Amino acid sequence: MSVLWEGLLQGLKAVWTVARVVIPLMIALEIAQANGLLQRLNRILARPFQKIGLSEEGAFPVVVAMVFGLTFGSGVIINHVREGKVTEREVKIMGSFIAIAHALIEDTIIFLTLGAPLLVLLVPRLAAAYGVAYLLHKFGTRLPLPQGDSFHSLD
Repeated sequence: MSVLWEGLLQGLKAVWTVARVVIPLMIALEIAQANGLLQRLNRILARPFQKIGLSEEGAFPVVVAMVFGLTFGSGVIINHVREGKVTEREVKIMGSFIAIAHALIEDTIIFLTLGAPLLVLLVPRLAAAYGVAYLLHKFGTRLPLPQGDSFHSLD
C-alpha cells in the first residue's frame, strides 16, 4: 500500500511541476494574443519560413513546437487545421520540420548545461529541418498522404 501512496504523491508532484509552468504560460499566451502581440511576433518570425512554403499562419505552430515541444506544437497545428488557417501541403511541411526540430530551445538548454557547444546543437537540426521542409515545398506535390490518414478527419 505504501508503494501506491508514494506513486500517487510522486504523480501529483509531477503534475504540479508541469502546471506551474504551463498555466502561467497559457495565461501569458492568451494575454499576448488578445493584445495582438502574437500576430506581430508571428509576422517577424514567419519570414524565414516563407521560403519553405509556410504562410504566417503556418509558421506559428512550427515556432511553438520549436520552443515548447511536440505536444504544444501539434495542438496548435490541429487547431489551425480545424479553423482552416493552413493547407494540407503546409501541414506536411510543418510536420516534417517539427519532427526534426521540435523542442529546440528546451533540448539546447539541457545539453548546454552538460557542456555541449551551442552551434553543434542548433545548426545541424535547423539545417536538416529547413532542408527537408524545402525539398517538400519544391517536390512535395507528388507525395500523397500515407494510406489511412485523412487531413479532413481533424474537422
